[in-house]
Amino acid sequence: MEFIVMEGQAPASTAPQVLAIGKFDGVHLGHRAILNAARGLLAPEERLAVMSFEPHPTYALTGNPEYARWLTPRRERVRLFTELGVDAFYVARFDRAFQQLEPAAFVDGYLVPLRVRHVVVGPDFRFGRGGQGTVDVLRDLGRERGFDVQVVQPVEEHGHKISSSRIREHLREGRVEAAQALLGRPYVVSGEVVHGDKRGRTIGFPTANLGGIDAYVLPKTGVYAAFVEVEEAHHACSAHAFGVLNAGYRPTVDGRAFQLEVHLLDFDGDLYGKTLRASFLRRIRDEMKFESLEALKAQIARDCEVARALVGLSSGAPAERRLST
Repeated sequence: MEFIVMEGQAPASTAPQVLAIGKFDGVHLGHRAILNAARGLLAPEERLAVMSFEPHPTYALTGNPEYARWLTPRRERVRLFTELGVDAFYVARFDRAFQQLEPAAFVDGYLVPLRVRHVVVGPDFRFGRGGQGTVDVLRDLGRERGFDVQVVQPVEEHGHKISSSRIREHLREGRVEAAQALLGRPYVVSGEVVHGDKRGRTIGFPTANLGGIDAYVLPKTGVYAAFVEVEEAHHACSAHAFGVLNAGYRPTVDGRAFQLEVHLLDFDGDLYGKTLRASFLRRIRDEMKFESLEALKAQIARDCEVARALVGLSSGAPAERRLST
């Protein structure tokens, strides 16, 4: 998949394209409906393309720190779009100059060079200075410049619109299964395994500590059943296993910084420097402070049994999906 960050305007495309435009934070089921609609418009000579914006427009316009983090940071969106068969992914810098573009200037600088024949958006799409550009404005401009516009209505779940904001709310409350229902897949955080204090190893439950996770929306503190994959080049995965993941501050050992650390079931090996992709499956319990490391050790053992039951592994039996280095 071709990936381009656009500074100032779009590059000239060598092929005509069907373009889906949006924030695509989460690449959830609503976003996938937009991509499917765009795919359905493709002619044999056309490419399927996506345009998104960075930083998150809500953060750029309001400064709300919650939106400094993404459900799917750029790396995750690249991976997901590649899996979904997108041919080109364009990211427009949502800086002050971009925000001041008139609607026609946006179309002429960012859509016309891409040789778009069809543009696919959601009904709330806005563009141009002050959000002046509506779907109707885009249709009028497209009619003059040789492309049409298709609007995809929101996808609903139990009568409510699927949205990134709802997914964020579910994660804030630890409702990872509810988030999964809207995403169409488990919520994932990827990070490189970094050195920690190695205290888990001393109590018989070594953990892999994930670094480089600051760009992600992080779920509520607590203990989760997780599915973990080792990520290799081009987003391929070489191995996988189930595990117990602690998200939080580790109050028993007076931790100060938020960490994601995962104990992998039936695994003993060195993962330092490898990138792990952790999928949140079920929330097991709140994070809590224990009176001693022995009490913590006993609770982790119970957490492992709960996790085994949740993912369908019999007690004491090795995980079928064994992780290997």
